[in-house]
Amino acid sequence: MNIPDTKLDLKIITPKDKKDLQLAIKLDVDWIALSFIQTTKDLLTAKKLIPSKFKVMVKVEKPSAMDEIESITENCDGIMVARGDLGVETNPEDVPIHQRTMVAACRKFGRPCIVATQMLESMIDSPTPTRAEASDVATAVFQGVDAVMLSAESAAGNYPKEAVEMMDKIIKRVESDSKYLANIQNYNLDHTKTSTEAIATAALEVASIASCNCIATFSQSGRSFYELRE
Repeated sequence: MNIPDTKLDLKIITPKDKKDLQLAIKLDVDWIALSFIQTTKDLLTAKKLIPSKFKVMVKVEKPSAMDEIESITENCDGIMVARGDLGVETNPEDVPIHQRTMVAACRKFGRPCIVATQMLESMIDSPTPTRAEASDVATAVFQGVDAVMLSAESAAGNYPKEAVEMMDKIIKRVESDSKYLANIQNYNLDHTKTSTEAIATAALEVASIASCNCIATFSQSGRSFYELRE
């Protein structure tokens, strides 16, 4: 049963979730993804059960989460724009607006953002995407997302290799565009910088002036890497 525009009074972490979480911790995974987060309170409640060494990804699948999206983004380590379930929970014309809002929140707080679901859906059965799908992927990249994700196209489709190659081509084409580069280079995080952030910013400036091909980081927590990525 689906009840759009309703905040469900359910436990955010079920007994099965706790078992799955214990297994994930035992396997020493890098990320824990939380589904159907509706409020910041839901997120903070779940995070109490997750050791701080693990990164927390919030899958935004309920439109009710949009009411607190900036607070949710600030208190997690990354956002997944889960357009499949979100599209069921809200009107199709609202999904692009929600996507743009979430990407903007991630850029504001320097959090990784993944856009997922039906990006190259026709490539489940076709070796080439529709023009609209190519534009959808490109739009996400232009908005400043960190990753675009394939689902059924690569998991159950007839052309998984071609789907990955096509998505890679679209990403590279957008990232080579001067307007994309100007947009990224002119963007600044909207918060006070720590010493790590300041060093990362300086490193990027030096790398740009010297035309460096790569930057190597040495970190115990991984924070310096994320600051450079941001």
